[in-house]
Amino acid sequence: MTTEPTKPAAGSFRTGLSWFAQAFLVLTLIWIALNGLSGFWAGLAAASAGAAVGTYFARGQTYPWRPLKWLAFIAFFIIESIRGGVDVAARAMGPTVRIDPVFESHSIAIPPGLPTILLTSFISLLPGTLSVRLREHDHELIVHALTPGSMASVTRLERALAWMFNVERADG
Repeated sequence: MTTEPTKPAAGSFRTGLSWFAQAFLVLTLIWIALNGLSGFWAGLAAASAGAAVGTYFARGQTYPWRPLKWLAFIAFFIIESIRGGVDVAARAMGPTVRIDPVFESHSIAIPPGLPTILLTSFISLLPGTLSVRLREHDHELIVHALTPGSMASVTRLERALAWMFNVERADG
């Protein structure tokens, strides 16, 4: 069973409030993680400003907030980052450099909007892959990878995002 994103009227107060609350919470937690409670009031002000700007520029639908799935996704992302980092280091530091850089097209199977934005962003954070170009008209992403096999991490990332947002992938 999939959960549909909430679909209030574009620009409605409810959509804006949802975007603001989610952004404010995430930015506040990032502030606390990086600074502790030092400068807490400045952190709240910065989180409020960041959430307000993010809400102003946010477009599209909001998705239900699932903190436990976000935590599971963060764990997945850390594991993928370590796996990719070890692979890239082994390839680069071995007696022979075993890389075969490629540009590959990836047909995006998750819905446009926030899931696709996060996909393109997180791909660039994974070792060995980089988002190059998003072709919105055909929902396709051009990815630079150190090896053709690196594209498997893109597929795993997309599956994890589909699970986190509780959306079905177009390819099943």
